[in-house]
Amino acid sequence: MVQQNRADGQGKAGIVPRMRARPGLLAVWNDIAAEDEAEFNAWYAEEHVPERLDIPGILSARRYRDAAAPSSYAALYDTGSLAVLSSPAYLERLAHPTPRTRAIMPRFRNMTRAACEIAADCGKLRAAGALLACVELNGVPDALQVLDENAGVGRVRLAIPDAKATQVPNPEAKFRAAPDRLPAPFVLVEGHDEDAVRAAAGGIGSALRAPAPARLYRLILARGA
Repeated sequence: MVQQNRADGQGKAGIVPRMRARPGLLAVWNDIAAEDEAEFNAWYAEEHVPERLDIPGILSARRYRDAAAPSSYAALYDTGSLAVLSSPAYLERLAHPTPRTRAIMPRFRNMTRAACEIAADCGKLRAAGALLACVELNGVPDALQVLDENAGVGRVRLAIPDAKATQVPNPEAKFRAAPDRLPAPFVLVEGHDEDAVRAAAGGIGSALRAPAPARLYRLILARGA
């Protein structure tokens, strides 16, 4: 199945579909010191994820650990649209970090964060895959055919970071030790078979001339839709 999310109202064969916003995604990557991991993971599970899922328009939360670097993590939040990530409810939550959030934020290292639009979504998998591969690109590619060719792995999505939406007022960020990095466009490859996910991510990275190999993550938490 291929879903190309369009915001311009143009469809195939002269058909103009109903105008709708593209789905959104908040993606976060960071490292954490080994001595802080227990509190970091407890904070996410007990407070941060439930807090975020209470915000209207945030549909799901998924957390992953890097397969090659166990102290590196990723978190993905699917949203109804990019606008959710600058909504009054979301900004209100950012403006009032809890004491526990204030305590853990300075321990984040090598933080990458992006509010994104999902430009293409291929494959039948909708539940969380056990494996996730992230392929960061050099720019916005014409990628639909390549993504569709690899969709049998489970699910393949193209995420386009939006600098303005990512850089909304965020008092939480002030507690982190260094500024967040904004990534280039990236592809998310999800599935349950590790060899298949690795192969699909490698093929996509090669076809789209990714500057670095994909990073593989294992699912550790999934909540929401």
